[in-house]
Amino acid sequence: MRAGSASMPFGTNVPSCLQIPGRRELVLGALAAAALAGCGAKSTRPKPADLQDFKPSLTPRSAWSMSVGDARSAPLKPAVLENAVYAVSGNGALVRVAPENGQVTWQVSVGERVSAGVGSDGFAVAVGTPRGEVIVFDAEGKLRFRAPVSSDVRAAPLVGRGLVIVRSIDHRINAFEIDSGKRRWTFSRAVPPLTLRAPSAMAFAGDTVVVPLPGGRVVALSLSNGATRWEASIAEPKGTTEVERLTDVMGTLAIDGRDLCAAAFQGRLTCVDNTNGNLRWARDVPAGAGVAMDSERVYGVDGGDTVVAHARSTGASVWRNTQMAYRTLTSPAALRSAVVVGDFQGYLHFLRPATGEVVARMRPDSSAMVAPPQAWANGIIVQSQAGRLERIELAG
Repeated sequence: MRAGSASMPFGTNVPSCLQIPGRRELVLGALAAAALAGCGAKSTRPKPADLQDFKPSLTPRSAWSMSVGDARSAPLKPAVLENAVYAVSGNGALVRVAPENGQVTWQVSVGERVSAGVGSDGFAVAVGTPRGEVIVFDAEGKLRFRAPVSSDVRAAPLVGRGLVIVRSIDHRINAFEIDSGKRRWTFSRAVPPLTLRAPSAMAFAGDTVVVPLPGGRVVALSLSNGATRWEASIAEPKGTTEVERLTDVMGTLAIDGRDLCAAAFQGRLTCVDNTNGNLRWARDVPAGAGVAMDSERVYGVDGGDTVVAHARSTGASVWRNTQMAYRTLTSPAALRSAVVVGDFQGYLHFLRPATGEVVARMRPDSSAMVAPPQAWANGIIVQSQAGRLERIELAG
């Protein structure tokens, strides 16, 4: 962590007794919530909504399921490709699985604890460690290279276009050449004194990589040399205290065509032109997670875990669903037949894209869904906090 800065977990009021002695870094939300009683403090976050009965009109079913090992409280997510799924456990068991049938193609040991992963383009597979290292394998599970970065890695590396791009917790961006492991460029920017320890995803857009920054901004960097192509404001910090001014971009970005949409904590859901950063529209939706997009709508999750949908072209509000309030939802996944979010009890909620009504629900695992569901064929692939990896098909 950058000297003189602090990182705050999203969604938890953290008492001072939970600060780590000698550091201003605060304990992650799940640990903080568990320790609140021992500190003599009470959380002011409202009670999670009870699940309501509904008449299902969509039938999700498990195509296959397996355990890849506990995530050890890291927000690990699988890399889902057309012909392979790569997943990793917190203790460094990296596995390649055939998405059609769940058959394990290979499994290797990273040799380290893993705090972020997996990133892959099908040719290289990358994970990050809490010791500030990126470790890269080829598609057959053979070690390609390992390289140090400036601090621990909490977001999955972005792999593709001949690069492995790594974001460390001090918000430095390092780009390594896939073939050689040579560092091609580094990008850094001064950050506010207080930031969230909530992973935010980078994404490719043409010949740039789009990077969310603390303070409610995103920047597009040239893949060739890391130079800034454009910068855009997702939300402007407001208030007089550092906590009030927290506006970090949360979770996943949504990119399709020339549209790029993102959401910021205590800020807005904003869409810009990903070729120049020009504003398309913005709506006041303080984010609790990232966003997803289809051809008609942009979907988000606000700080109270209300799922929202806005018209992609104008930003007009389409619907709001409050039935999963305060259930600590993941970033959404947008499928043809459903918008899917996971929650802290391991439930997956399937919403009708046009109306937001709940059309299906299932519970693949009793541990939390932290990583967002990812689309594959006519369904999704999920990985729970306890390491349950599962492909779910949709019918109906």
